[in-house]
Amino acid sequence: MTQSIPAVDPQASIEDQLVALRTAYPGAEALLGSMRQELGAFGDMMQSAVPHWNTRLPGRDWTPAQEADHTILVNEAGGKVVRLLLSGKPLREVERQPGQTRGGKRVAPPFLEPGPDQPLEALLERHAATRTLLEVHAEPDATRTLYHPFMDDLDALDWLRMAAYQTRHHRLSIQAGLDRLNAGQK
Repeated sequence: MTQSIPAVDPQASIEDQLVALRTAYPGAEALLGSMRQELGAFGDMMQSAVPHWNTRLPGRDWTPAQEADHTILVNEAGGKVVRLLLSGKPLREVERQPGQTRGGKRVAPPFLEPGPDQPLEALLERHAATRTLLEVHAEPDATRTLYHPFMDDLDALDWLRMAAYQTRHHRLSIQAGLDRLNAGQK
């Protein structure tokens, strides 16, 4: 069962982007189901990328290995934020550094950029560990938020929505690149 998720326009207002995310993933239970589906599909896609694992994807800056590494880095960081927000521990103010865009696309900050190509097995292990961080139930809670560089203050539920969407976005981007490589395009 593949659900249709509309693209979230990074050029739209933060309010419009949040509406799009909340429409795509309307509640905690639906989001949890979508998260499981997306993380499973991402792992499957990683396995299918083996023939082109270290080949730069057409129209992209990274190889499947690097794109997977980036996605996992984002999910690791976002999952830790979610766990902190759900923990009840005191929150401290974080630096509010807005995210950068280039050509209408969001640019990963240096700590979320992938390193050199990593072996599939290492990334599959890290990806599996993100499931523990992200496959959790969260309800809206405007009293417990942390700053997101592209989306402003988000609660745990909205951070999870971002993770599900981001995982899907990169999975589809990698798959489109693999389809082009498999068709003989460079």
